[in-house]
Amino acid sequence: MSRQELNNKFFIKKILREYYSQKPLEEPLYIHKREIAIHSLEDEAYIRHLTFPSITHLYNFILNEKTPLHLYYSSAYYESPSIKKMELKGWTGSDLMFDLDSDHYPGCGKILSICIEENTIYEGKIKKCPKTGSKPVIYPLIKTECIQKAYIDALRIKYILEDELGLKNIKIYFSGNRGFHVKVIDEKIWDLGGDERREIASYISLENFDTNKLFPVVGKRNKYVIITKNEYGIRKRVLDYLIKNNIVNGNKLFIKLPFKILEEIINDLAIPIDIVVTMDISRLSRFGNSINGKSGLITKHVEPREDYMFNTNDFSPWNGSIIVKPLIDVSGLQVFNEKINLKRGVKESFDSKTAVYLALKGIVKIVSDEKLVIKNV
Repeated sequence: MSRQELNNKFFIKKILREYYSQKPLEEPLYIHKREIAIHSLEDEAYIRHLTFPSITHLYNFILNEKTPLHLYYSSAYYESPSIKKMELKGWTGSDLMFDLDSDHYPGCGKILSICIEENTIYEGKIKKCPKTGSKPVIYPLIKTECIQKAYIDALRIKYILEDELGLKNIKIYFSGNRGFHVKVIDEKIWDLGGDERREIASYISLENFDTNKLFPVVGKRNKYVIITKNEYGIRKRVLDYLIKNNIVNGNKLFIKLPFKILEEIINDLAIPIDIVVTMDISRLSRFGNSINGKSGLITKHVEPREDYMFNTNDFSPWNGSIIVKPLIDVSGLQVFNEKINLKRGVKESFDSKTAVYLALKGIVKIVSDEKLVIKNV
């Protein structure tokens, strides 16, 4: 089998089931009260309103019935999670979630549209290929430095939640594709509604922040604000920024800060949180240690460290190499942190992380996987 061309879907199913057979999933709190959802590889269907009494039953399902290209659980806790009508599920509370996508940062949202039949690549997102009318492959150009920016902001969210709001049990997860999720599993916030959650997201992200209300302006010509050595909340965020970036001496009792500089700092402190995700009390969240079917990388918990440097190798369950047959001609195509060349119909060997990514995007066919190794988790 490894010496002949494999069907991509068969190949992906095989490696996913082998990965999940190691029982790697991080079990969420009260799994029996969560709605489980699966994007099924076999029929490409999005199946919601599933429920399992234990993670053992879930493994039985994904290893024997439906292979998950994506695997989710609800942030909400329900009395009856399998009921399809949301209002009848019996909502009892929800975890608090924040979503950060790297494409929301300046210079990080470039997308290609790949038309396989035309053997043509277009910049930007198009709905259909102009010559054939077929659906293009949407190919985001994900940069490591952009994902790093999202991690830094995820870390900032965690600190704000802990230091300013007093919340506990906060974890940061790489989404497995291009961003990070911050999850708060703290009983204090379980019963908050969508409006309250939006207020928290707005407070953290500084959405529609009125600088003048919190920082009264002194002076008419040379406007400035006074910041003291002892500040709290958003004012302390500004003070910490000033000290961290060596703008002021942190030992000063009073700091006269030009208003223009304050506005620039507030802009830097703004975090591009997806407010809709935080507001949604029934939002679905990826299982920790599940595979993201867009990339082949693991949705994984990341330790909060100021010196952490993002590396996709830390999130790939694949070792070795795979031989593929490209379906397009392209030079310098960015895949993770490297650029590759593809020649249509000409076999090429790539490291397994790259080959799986290209196969999931549908721009190569798998020819041989005999040198693929799935890591032990």
